[in-house]
Amino acid sequence: MFRRKQPSPVEENQENGQEKQNGEPKSTTVESTPSNDPPPVSFFRLFRFATKSETLSNSVGVVCAIAAGAAQVRIRSVLVYFLTRNVS
Repeated sequence: MFRRKQPSPVEENQENGQEKQNGEPKSTTVESTPSNDPPPVSFFRLFRFATKSETLSNSVGVVCAIAAGAAQVRIRSVLVYFLTRNVS
């Protein structure tokens, strides 16, 4: 029902940026550019050069983050309790 109109060779060459030279289309080689992205690294290998004090600091931070996340649920339930109870 809804077919895409097939482009004519002239339109196709214009869309692809090709121009004809000597009756043949210009070659379309794709040049691959080298990626500057570093290769992926595992979590533990990421901290392989950390000193003992940095490792201790990271461990304390992880424990505190877990405690804050667990406390957030409890604090929310306490606040909801105090805000929704009937005051007489």
